[in-house]
Amino acid sequence: MLHSAPTVVVGVDGSKAATDAARWAVDEAVSRDMPLRLVYVIEPSHFPGAATHEGRLAAARSALYDAQRAVEATGKPVKVETEILTGKPLTKLMEESRSAAMICVGSIGLSHANRGVGSLSAALAASALCPVAVIRRPAGRRATAKVGRVVVQADDGAVLRHAFEEARLRQAPLRAISVSRAAWPDEVDGKRLAQAQLDRRIARWTRLYPDVEVEPAVVRGSVDRYLATHEEPDQLFVTDARACHDLCGAHNAGCSVLATRSSNL
Repeated sequence: MLHSAPTVVVGVDGSKAATDAARWAVDEAVSRDMPLRLVYVIEPSHFPGAATHEGRLAAARSALYDAQRAVEATGKPVKVETEILTGKPLTKLMEESRSAAMICVGSIGLSHANRGVGSLSAALAASALCPVAVIRRPAGRRATAKVGRVVVQADDGAVLRHAFEEARLRQAPLRAISVSRAAWPDEVDGKRLAQAQLDRRIARWTRLYPDVEVEPAVVRGSVDRYLATHEEPDQLFVTDARACHDLCGAHNAGCSVLATRSSNL
């Protein structure tokens, strides 16, 4: 059953990564005044039987209960809905994306449920009809919903808007980067020109979001290289869903990722 009323959806599978995604999604739901919808997808079994089915239902209920308890522990005023679905996780979450305002998944849990087909999170981010947040817990650290910094490549106005919205919501500084791959005949003048172009590109957004602390930066090489050399705890990289290579590079650098589309405005 598809829900016509928009919600913020979280894919739950019993993993700690999924619980982290549920905590992270609370602010998204509260800011939109929408319910937080926790869904668990049970894949059809190759060995049907009442005992097998009941065991998988019990695991699903337990995972949803744990995720709901984690959400309630935040103390934030959010309505929580839960549902168990049957089917392929990617297919069901794609169906959810038709009416969801955002889908949030963990960077580990659900991707492991799609072995042999590629990363579920990457496939979902590339194909969903709504923004997709893939949340990663920093290694060796306790999970929180805090965002230490938002990073965005300042080439697309639609993506910039999402980045500024996230920075405002999370009360986090925003680093807007412009990547230059070409060599400048004059290093100093070339970088100065690139910096001036970047400043003009984000000027509209800094006026619209005066409460967001913005740091524009011109970098050389690639987005992946930048993220790898500027790894920070609790960093969120905002990108266009069509840039799947950016999603992989960000995860390799330990970032959470928000993949959005130009039409999601």
